[in-house]
Amino acid sequence: MNSKFTQKEIKFIDQMVQYCGKKTASQCAADSGFGVRGARTRASELMARSEIRNEIDLRLEELRQKWKIDKETHIKELWDLKEMAKETKNVNAAVRAEELRGKCIGLYIDRQIIASAELIALPDGTMKAKHDLTEEDIKLQIEGLEKKHKLISSHTSKNNSKRKK
Repeated sequence: MNSKFTQKEIKFIDQMVQYCGKKTASQCAADSGFGVRGARTRASELMARSEIRNEIDLRLEELRQKWKIDKETHIKELWDLKEMAKETKNVNAAVRAEELRGKCIGLYIDRQIIASAELIALPDGTMKAKHDLTEEDIKLQIEGLEKKHKLISSHTSKNNSKRKK
């Protein structure tokens, strides 16, 4: 780190790196001891200085390299974990690590098939997809509707005859 930064500036840089994307520059300035009232202005002034921006960028790049992951390192890490699990006789963990290695290289494909179909209730209480209905199912459905219609019609006519009296 460059010694030309003050303690507050160092704290500001630390805050900007640690809370990258989670806090605004103003929040980082306020938390670094610049004061809440002038934090926005101070943050703007600090971010306008190229040496502070460069220090933040340098530290963020170091973090990116430290936590970098790619397919090869991921597969190697899973191999190491599998071997560790085998040494400790943890079969479940070893199997899981091997499964994840296989998924990583494309041996396994996770698929979810979501079927959306209009379901029709049949008179016997079962449900069938509309496109799976047979002629028999349609006849049963029509008969069920006719029964309901007769029941409603008879009920309506009884009520109408009671009203006339």
